[in-house]
Amino acid sequence: MADIGARVNAAMREIEKHNPQLAGVLPKTYNLFTSTLLKELLKKVSEIPATVDYDAFGRIYEYFLGEFARTEGQKGSEFYTPSCIVKLLTEIIEPFHGRILDPACGSGGMFVQSVRFVAEHQKNPAAELAICGVEKTDETGRPCRLNLAVHGLEGDIRHGGNVNSYYDDPHTATGSFDFVLANPPFNVNAVDKERLKDMVGHDVHGNARRFPFGLPRTDNANYLWIQLFYSALNATGRAGFVMANSASDARSSEQELRQKLIEARAVDVMVAVGPNMFYTVTLPCTLWFFDKGKAKTQRADTVLFIDARHIYR
Repeated sequence: MADIGARVNAAMREIEKHNPQLAGVLPKTYNLFTSTLLKELLKKVSEIPATVDYDAFGRIYEYFLGEFARTEGQKGSEFYTPSCIVKLLTEIIEPFHGRILDPACGSGGMFVQSVRFVAEHQKNPAAELAICGVEKTDETGRPCRLNLAVHGLEGDIRHGGNVNSYYDDPHTATGSFDFVLANPPFNVNAVDKERLKDMVGHDVHGNARRFPFGLPRTDNANYLWIQLFYSALNATGRAGFVMANSASDARSSEQELRQKLIEARAVDVMVAVGPNMFYTVTLPCTLWFFDKGKAKTQRADTVLFIDARHIYR
């Protein structure tokens, strides 16, 4: 059994061969570990009852993702959103049925919680939800695809190469999604706005482009993300996402964009949460919720503000 690492690598290749959605996802570096360690690991795996369902494996995977995020510090926060935040976002937008998008999907926690929400309401998630995601790097996109797989799910996850949510729209997202859930990186700078100019405003038929309200003059991508979430929704779509507090009261061009967004009557709820929600980011953040369908209701001109900084930890 001296070649146990090579045999495990071969097993990973066979799994990918019979599961196309996992192509290029599974690690094949088990030969770097000692045979003693691998034997102990395989022994532990063999002790898992055959009756254990997908959700149990999924929760184990989520646990290790959380532990990895803790130990990796800032790098970990790039792909992992605490489950309490994800659950709150999901419970508010209620993704019962339809297409769901996360343009900064990280390890896929938003998708897993959405599926869990549907299952808790006695429905079949596979029949109710179509999952689409974008992640800039392969390093983060692969764990997302694996996370879906261990939960028994499939999704269209685009990552790596030239895929970037600012410049690319691999899912032809504009106006086509029922739900958007996301935790994008905060306060990103150095976005090449020249590449975005053809995606601003509306087309000749009056249809909104990806950045319908314009580009911020400041070197900050917060309002690029916010508009991407807004423009991806269909006429009755709902979105829930995490955003830096600064986006709620930013001045200058960002204030102008925020005013246009409010006048579009899509902003539904704003929830302020404390600075200790993430493992490495100590800045306070706000949870934003859009509901395009409310424009034709009695709530059209209302926005609910909730200060949960001291009650939601």
